[in-house]
Amino acid sequence: MLNRVNILVIDDAEGDAKLVKIFLKQASLKHDFFYAETLYEGIEICEEKPIDLVLLDLSLPDSRGLRTLSNFLERCPKKLPVIVMTGTSDEMVGEQAVRSGAQDYLVKGEFDYNLLARSIRHTLARHRTYLQLQSAVTELNIIKVRFEQSCEMADLGYWEIDIVNNEMSWSEQVYIIFGFEPGHISPSWKDYLNYIYPEDKEKVEREIEAATKDGKLHKIDYRIRVGLAEKKHVSNQFQISYDPSTEKTLLVGVVQDVTEQKLAEELKELKTITDRTSQMKEEILEDMSFHIRTPLSSIVNIVYTLEGSELSPQQEELVDGMQQSVSDLSLAVNNMLNFSVLLSDKITVDEEQFTIRNTVQGLAKMFQIKANKKDITLNVEVDENLPKYLIGDEPKINQVLYNLLDNALKYTEKNGLIEMGIEAPQIQGGKAMIIFKVEDNGPGMSKEKIAQILSTDKLLTGDAEEENKGLGLAIAMKLAETMNGTLKVHSDEGEGSTFTVELELMIAETTAQGNRGEPIRPMRILFIEDHFLNQIATKRMLTMWSDLVSVEIADNGKIGVDKFQANEYDIILMDLQMPVMGGFEASAKIRTLDPNIPIIALSANTSKTEAEKCSTTGINDYLAKPYNPEELKGKIMTLVYQKKPNRGTGSNE
Repeated sequence: MLNRVNILVIDDAEGDAKLVKIFLKQASLKHDFFYAETLYEGIEICEEKPIDLVLLDLSLPDSRGLRTLSNFLERCPKKLPVIVMTGTSDEMVGEQAVRSGAQDYLVKGEFDYNLLARSIRHTLARHRTYLQLQSAVTELNIIKVRFEQSCEMADLGYWEIDIVNNEMSWSEQVYIIFGFEPGHISPSWKDYLNYIYPEDKEKVEREIEAATKDGKLHKIDYRIRVGLAEKKHVSNQFQISYDPSTEKTLLVGVVQDVTEQKLAEELKELKTITDRTSQMKEEILEDMSFHIRTPLSSIVNIVYTLEGSELSPQQEELVDGMQQSVSDLSLAVNNMLNFSVLLSDKITVDEEQFTIRNTVQGLAKMFQIKANKKDITLNVEVDENLPKYLIGDEPKINQVLYNLLDNALKYTEKNGLIEMGIEAPQIQGGKAMIIFKVEDNGPGMSKEKIAQILSTDKLLTGDAEEENKGLGLAIAMKLAETMNGTLKVHSDEGEGSTFTVELELMIAETTAQGNRGEPIRPMRILFIEDHFLNQIATKRMLTMWSDLVSVEIADNGKIGVDKFQANEYDIILMDLQMPVMGGFEASAKIRTLDPNIPIIALSANTSKTEAEKCSTTGINDYLAKPYNPEELKGKIMTLVYQKKPNRGTGSNE
């Protein structure tokens, strides 16, 4: 424990309090001791002193039993971690206390200074993690607000219908689209139909009815009346969804005002309007990318740190679930943001050494959980001749396979079968032809349907209308083509589908993995980052890696340059978007001081322009947030042990 801890003992038995004080000294904890005999006195001390942790007896003169804990948690102005001390050996009391808000419990007469110190350390660590997660929740709420702002910019509203009672709710933007003050009316489905042009009403009702039966995503364009005379064109997408919190089956949808686009088509100016709209969408997606990836990167590192902590079996299960959810969320976010791939050719291929078996096993583990929930059998077969190490764009390969598995899972019925296979039928001249296959026994597709799904142009222009629902597959095909590979589809209606991806990848030297272990000498890292939660999470992740690693933090580029001038470091981790001085300017200044110090850029922006700028400003390597902590460690080891000696750091080992 690096800092002094202010510990308050609330116990009417002075002898027990003195024993705790002795144990704290024996444990060599850096602390200041405070004591109170009553709950009221203890709460007063918490108000006046910077208390960090409370040891609370449940039997006090002014409060008894578990009510003592609830009274303290309700009345104490600060959210302090509490360790309950009980005089009974009945563990149920302690377990009830933990369920009621305590971090831990100790039974009087049954703990020594070692057990007390361990409980205090674990309690403070869990409390710090809790505060960090609370901060992450705040960040995600901010993202939600920005998402709503983006919807407003795009003139996009969302709505819900309770299909049992036909009650309907609108977002503010839907009210605006229909010409009402937000909240001015309480809409029903019947009212909604009254605003649709009579000529379009029947097809809308027919599409809604189909959506309630097949559970698939539907899209339809139609006209609505606004006020007495104004006409608008809207585009509507909707799908059945079950809300477990309310146990209601809802029809949820998004509606967008597309009047301008329709008018532009009539005036033969579609290209101009489309270019302007595409640019706006790209800017919104880039902004969303930054604000989603930054907190998501913090959560990835926090979960990684938790995995290396001492956890109970229940906590390990929860952390494992969080890890799977974060991985799933990261891939889903990439899928959403990769929509820009269909609008332009800005995507780049970043080739790195990776282990294909690890990629496949990670995906299989994630989708096994989803398959189990739908009672679907998932079989994965990996060719024994598969090279251990390959060179390629592992995140994009991962994204392609994720989209194919997600599609198979979506359309495979209960008790169905999904098979994924990876083989290397041809290995020659340091290259391997890798073939991935994802096969399901779902409903299958016609040749016309396959052509529509994989047509990027039809997907963007809406020529295929409601039948074109294959955004994930279209992205997978585009990513495969970007990596000079192919995606082929074979399907027969009623007999399932098979998706085959072929990629030619370089075989990596196994010795290249030698730089992926642990440091063999002290390693000083300068981490330049302005995001507080990222600072904490990344520093903890790196220092847990090895006792030889130390990390210093600079809040912006200017502070980072000053620290670099005053100290010696082995490597620099550089955020790119920071106040006062950004990462590019800071890297350029550092390069004038030392041409050899390794610099790794960590950025929430994944644009091609930024990646190219890194290579032209003296930055050695680049990682997009959220990144795999093991990948960051590998890059650090490679750069530190390959760099030339400089600034008195000694020779390489």
